[in-house]
Amino acid sequence: MSHNVPSTGTIVLRPRQAAALPYVAAEPNLTRAAQAAQVTRRTLTRWMNEPAFRAELERIWGNLSDFSLSQVESLSLRAAHRIEQLIDSDDPNVAHRASKTVLAMSMSIRDQRETRRRMETLENAITLIRQQR
Repeated sequence: MSHNVPSTGTIVLRPRQAAALPYVAAEPNLTRAAQAAQVTRRTLTRWMNEPAFRAELERIWGNLSDFSLSQVESLSLRAAHRIEQLIDSDDPNVAHRASKTVLAMSMSIRDQRETRRRMETLENAITLIRQQR
């Protein structure tokens, strides 16, 4: 069938499926996504169970997620610069709040790094255990 993933790895969708993808990707509610895409909820549910449609939807979601993350990272740099400016504020309350923000962020980053280090240690241990089997 045309909605399967061919052996080449290329995803083949019917035109109506391809046209519906942006609506489905943007709308978390299946009923509203179906309405926006001008298909029935039943049709959309059936499409969601098709490997090719689902794979393409997940690819789109991944791209949206990557784009959103890059936007947040860009804003983070601007926010860090702004907080740096606020720490030097003549208003002691503003400087205090900015300092508290930096300290909280620093602790959060340290905790995330420690969690990442522990996860890597566990993953390495699991790999060693599997190799010994």
